[in-house]
Amino acid sequence: MTERIDVDDLKHLTPETVEAYFGSGVQSAFILDGRVSARLEIDPQHHEMRLLCPAVGSNPDVTSYERISFDRVNILGEPGEWFELSVDAAGMHYEAYVLLESIVDQLRSGASFRHAVSESLAGLKDLLAGRKRMSEAVITGLIGELLVLRHVIGKLGDETALATWLGPLAEEHDFALEEFEAEVKTTLSEGRVHLIGSETQLLPTPSRPLYLISVQLTKAGAAADSFTLPELIETVRASVDSSRVRTFDKYLESLAWSQTDADLYSTRYQQRSVPKAYLVDDEFPAITTPRLNAVVPQRTLVTGVSYRVDVSTLHHTQPPAPLENFCEDTK
Repeated sequence: MTERIDVDDLKHLTPETVEAYFGSGVQSAFILDGRVSARLEIDPQHHEMRLLCPAVGSNPDVTSYERISFDRVNILGEPGEWFELSVDAAGMHYEAYVLLESIVDQLRSGASFRHAVSESLAGLKDLLAGRKRMSEAVITGLIGELLVLRHVIGKLGDETALATWLGPLAEEHDFALEEFEAEVKTTLSEGRVHLIGSETQLLPTPSRPLYLISVQLTKAGAAADSFTLPELIETVRASVDSSRVRTFDKYLESLAWSQTDADLYSTRYQQRSVPKAYLVDDEFPAITTPRLNAVVPQRTLVTGVSYRVDVSTLHHTQPPAPLENFCEDTK
């Protein structure tokens, strides 16, 4: 079903308005400018925006743009052919709208469709190529680590806490604290089901206990205790001394975070439950290199091990300081 809104002169949509139309789940059609017969279609199901104009002049060249396509179409009840420029707007709803609005602005000033598209794409080329939202798994994983880091900063201070945070350095475990190491796993599921990415991720370092810290999140609307990823980042950054803020920012950049893309991360989250800690010992269901070596024939032929583990029914424990108050008590 398409919601068609006849507007003679729709000058500008705000980022909030664009997100509202994508969030509605209903395909919408707008007249952007009656003078040049420019129409905008928003297709939430396919995360697309489409600009339609009467086909006058030559076709634009968009072959070098992966997220942009072009076609000449017929519209029921309308004479002649129409140009249809489609933009894959996933993760960049407002940027796609800005592009199409720019094209219409140039059409209004008398430019041909081909020239308007060429000029608008040239102006937004870097933006279209560079802005890409992190995956949901990366986002939730980063949130979990930042929640732990924020807690450790409150207990040990920012200098020591940043030194313990190994996640951005691509080490096997996320935190190396004085008495133990911690691997933080974050999930949006109702159960504590976590993806383990390798056979060494839950392999304890010799003579150092390893704890899996299970964090559960849920997506939240306007809940008072909800937060976005950018808000959490700013909260943690505010607790870091100015002399170490650059170190913190470099850590985030290594995880593909860019402050200029903060507007792409508007989803609000809240903690579903109090985090729990699980000691990764001989009874923990971990697939590790030594265990594989012991049971798998021609072990060297097995590579790229990843698996999911459900710790919901396992006995949780109390980790040592500074995480003893971060995780649920065993009492």
